[in-house]
Amino acid sequence: MCFIASYHPIKRSHVCVNAPLKSTRLMEHEMKTIFMTLLILSGLNIAVVSAQASTGVGEEPHARAYDHPGHVPIGQPASGKEITRTIEIGIEETQSGYMLFDPDAIHIKEGSVVRFVINNLGDLDHEFFLGSFEEIKKHQQWMLEHPDMKHEDPNAVSIASGSSKTLDWNFLNKTNLEFVCLVPGHREAGMFGVIMVHDHLAQDQ
Repeated sequence: MCFIASYHPIKRSHVCVNAPLKSTRLMEHEMKTIFMTLLILSGLNIAVVSAQASTGVGEEPHARAYDHPGHVPIGQPASGKEITRTIEIGIEETQSGYMLFDPDAIHIKEGSVVRFVINNLGDLDHEFFLGSFEEIKKHQQWMLEHPDMKHEDPNAVSIASGSSKTLDWNFLNKTNLEFVCLVPGHREAGMFGVIMVHDHLAQDQ
């Protein structure tokens, strides 16, 4: 393609530009557009992954997490072992809206085989879930997205209103762990407690 670069009565100069030049610039523009689009999509993807990592939503907790490598040791199911201690726990619902375990702080001697007897004195169905603080946090986040999920692991029982359930557990390690009701909203209403496993206990415990 040629065009007149300047005009003079005596002298005319022509500048010739190859036709492919316009095509090359167009290709560069298109490539830049594609690159920016990919960059934006990549950023959105990273944001979604980061959000899932920070909240735990979307990450299903391990079944039988207490057996999983690297998990905080919380003991194991009693599996027919002789019970060395029985602890009764009541579930209460107050008029002000609180839901409580009683007691909510328990001291246990390392090596004990404990039978928990959980009595649901309230009008609602509840759960008793035993686990590490980290695992319970994961389960709580997962339950927000899957409120109908039922826990059927050896470290959890569901207790219907007005009924009782038992859970037998062997506390093998010195540690601190948590018991909680993971029905959505119940932990927030106060349904959690702490278990402290020691190598010795005071006489009255």
